[in-house]
Amino acid sequence: MFIPLLVFTAYLISIGVIAYIGARRTKTIADFVAASGQLGFWTYCLLMIGSVFSGMTLIGVAGLAFTTGWSNVWERIIGPPFAIAFGTILIGHRLFELKEKNGILTIQDYLAYRYDDPKVMRILAGMISAVTCFVYLIGQYTAIGVVSQIVLGIPYWMGALIAAVIVVAYVMSGGMFSTAWTTFLQSILMLFGIYITVPLIIAWVGGFEAMNRALVAMPVIQNTTRGVAENFMFAEYLGKPFAPASVPLAGWFYNITLFGLTVPLGLMVAPHIVNNMLTFREIKYTRWSPLVMYVVGFSAIMLTALAGMAARVAWANGTIDIPSLTLGSIEVKWSDMAYPTIASKALPYWLFVLLLPTILAGVMSTTDRLILTATNNISYDVVRNALGKNISDRSIKMINMVVIPIVGFGSLLIALFPQQLLAWFIWAALSLMVNCFFFPIVFGIYWSRMSRNAARLSMIVGFVVTLTTFAVSGKTIYVAGIPAYSVLPGFIASLITAVGVSMTGK
Repeated sequence: MFIPLLVFTAYLISIGVIAYIGARRTKTIADFVAASGQLGFWTYCLLMIGSVFSGMTLIGVAGLAFTTGWSNVWERIIGPPFAIAFGTILIGHRLFELKEKNGILTIQDYLAYRYDDPKVMRILAGMISAVTCFVYLIGQYTAIGVVSQIVLGIPYWMGALIAAVIVVAYVMSGGMFSTAWTTFLQSILMLFGIYITVPLIIAWVGGFEAMNRALVAMPVIQNTTRGVAENFMFAEYLGKPFAPASVPLAGWFYNITLFGLTVPLGLMVAPHIVNNMLTFREIKYTRWSPLVMYVVGFSAIMLTALAGMAARVAWANGTIDIPSLTLGSIEVKWSDMAYPTIASKALPYWLFVLLLPTILAGVMSTTDRLILTATNNISYDVVRNALGKNISDRSIKMINMVVIPIVGFGSLLIALFPQQLLAWFIWAALSLMVNCFFFPIVFGIYWSRMSRNAARLSMIVGFVVTLTTFAVSGKTIYVAGIPAYSVLPGFIASLITAVGVSMTGK
């Protein structure tokens, strides 16, 4: 236990030192909010990768692959890597000139400029953005707590609290510069850990071909060895690219609504991701950064999924037992433990210890960006620009000192009572993001007819319909008897509102 704690401490100290250097660079509100648009090529690329590759990637994706195998491979192909690569092309490239000419620092700056609505649009978009970031944060703390308990053996709540204290401290001190530079290191750690550990894990279960043969034969293997039904946990679909449309989660129609709509489009217009697109220094970065981000991102997320599939094979063969984690009256679903559990068996001890900073780096690199975005939504977008133009930089800094702990620790409190499967919480947050921001942002850039009232109403309708759908139907709805993810009604309602109001009004 001493060595893991030593590695954990060294990781936190390194992050603290880099955050302090970033804090010394932060002089103005523009520095705090968007690093004054001065991030270099690799800092920008790794900031984007670190902002989307989170606890969902290293814990949730492995858990999803453990559950459904190849049938959800589309999440790896057109998920986070697609979002940051094509988001930079479709949104970041088009906003660069506006950023240079008008000093745009956040997506709320753009919306206020585009729709000539400096108050209502800022307040509406800022508050919705803060809410979605807050929800997204809960899933990150869940991942931190799970990993801390499984790898370090410290209580779930303590691991989440330690991470929250560290992140809140350096976001409060250095804003975007601290966030970008710590994410640079954390992304390198995360990618290095994935690239080193996953090939060894696959080799431990017999290699890539043997793993795939076992996935195809999973119904028989798990029935013989584990004594569970042959159709237990999507076993018959593990070796297929998708399941029939009638199957929730693994079915092709569910794949379209969740991994073709919610994940890529939700991340593409997520406020913390769009705000990243306003931080790079030169327009030429949009030429090669999308390719770099997609290749690196795709390889990392696919390897993480392969670790989850290897864990399913090892479990079915009886070589590992994946524990559940009981937190009060809630049991965190065992598939989320797939990656760290198989790593503890397949890797040399010294390499398994390095898995802890790998996962923490992935989680915290998203956590800090979400806290900073939610804080800027409140202090910069709403308080300063929408409600009080004469508020000084000093006053904004004082407001941030209050808002950052509220956002960081408020979401932590809710995370102490987590969802049973981490992925569902993240996907719910992305549903809100795509249904509130996709059409106001993308139509605003590419369709001159998109109007102010259409943007406002599209955001409100998307927000209300999405929340209502999840409250009434949960995560799954049925269209002509076929299961689909619950993002669909809100997406359609937001689209109809955006087009209808724009076509009929001024």
